[in-house]
Amino acid sequence: MYPYHDEPTHDQGTPQVAARDTSMSVAEGRMIVDAVDKIFLLEPNKNPLVAMLTNVGKVYDGKAWKGSGLLKATTGNPEFKWFEDFYGGRYAKVSGVYAAAGAITITVTGAGSQSAYIFTIGDIIKNARTGENMMVDTVPTPATITIAAAGRSFGSTPAAAGLDGDGIFIVGNASEENSGARNINTTRVTQESNYTQIFKTTIGASGTEKESNLYGDKDMPYQRAKKGTEHALDIERAFWFGQKKVTVGTNGKPLRATGGILEFIEASNAYVQNQGGPLTAPDLNTFLREGFTYGNDTKMLFAGGVVIQAINEIARGQIQTKTLDSTYGVRINTYVTAFGTINMIHQRLFVGEYAGWSFLLDLECFRYRYMSNRDTKLMTNVQAPDVDGEIDQFLTEAGLERKQAARNALLKGVTA
Repeated sequence: MYPYHDEPTHDQGTPQVAARDTSMSVAEGRMIVDAVDKIFLLEPNKNPLVAMLTNVGKVYDGKAWKGSGLLKATTGNPEFKWFEDFYGGRYAKVSGVYAAAGAITITVTGAGSQSAYIFTIGDIIKNARTGENMMVDTVPTPATITIAAAGRSFGSTPAAAGLDGDGIFIVGNASEENSGARNINTTRVTQESNYTQIFKTTIGASGTEKESNLYGDKDMPYQRAKKGTEHALDIERAFWFGQKKVTVGTNGKPLRATGGILEFIEASNAYVQNQGGPLTAPDLNTFLREGFTYGNDTKMLFAGGVVIQAINEIARGQIQTKTLDSTYGVRINTYVTAFGTINMIHQRLFVGEYAGWSFLLDLECFRYRYMSNRDTKLMTNVQAPDVDGEIDQFLTEAGLERKQAARNALLKGVTA
């Protein structure tokens, strides 16, 4: 047995140089400082979206919150991906006109760049305005379908001319006896992605300032609490207003930004209602009708003050206020409508130009994704070794998973 072995790192020198300090614990990987729950709980009403995504699903045992957030997951890649698919479309609109009788070609729109491909030979379709049922004969191009003369008035309603903007939808399909299989018509799964973004918030104090007795508290604990909230707010804003991007920074390294909810909704087929004036009861009903078309019957409405004020007036006496333990103290107003239940949250970040904005969200469409071992942490003593003071920083590498935009809606431009 040899009395020699490879030595680990030694710390040698004077007591001022070689004394153990927290930077050594950080370098050794033994410093356990994970502040994610704490900072998101400091003032949850200021960052309700992130607070809910990271904490909903945990259980309070009388001493501490335990378990994992249902809407939070790790990622091992700064570009995290997911897959989406949809049922085949059923609705389109007539573009142009078609004749009142005989074989016709209908140009369709309203179902994407290949609107005609939602139809299959043998489909029974109905013009909602005229009531006429027709049978699809062919689908010759991505924008057109044909109806044979025998496929007109495929039922009891007489044939009629079609007008621009008429809505048509698929009722079902019909096949003759002893026929073969119908043509196949399927949608392809699409791959979507977003990026994690590195958020940093730095705190610093000289050695003298750090140890000085101040009114209220020592300076570093106060600054940690203050900057922890600011750090959480930076993430919250990015999740609302960020735009997906990857580029190269000044040091030649990857620089990423996570895409937020506004970009997600405006760049998709989600419903957007640009009010451009006061919100009336009929206008609110239109927004809710469209916003609840897809997804769950209970959704979250994150709204600016002007929208909250308008809804309070419209639904006077019908709104219940409660603070839910499962949302870590986020104040929620519940409004039950015929379309679904709305859990309303006053989003205090929606001010100025955004005070008249609100987002109706199905929270199942979103998840807080954080890079493995890089969820929010307070890193202490990151200053250079010769600095007579302390520099700490909050660091988070996280992004927003966002899927199935059609289950969400945006109301904007509401004025008082």
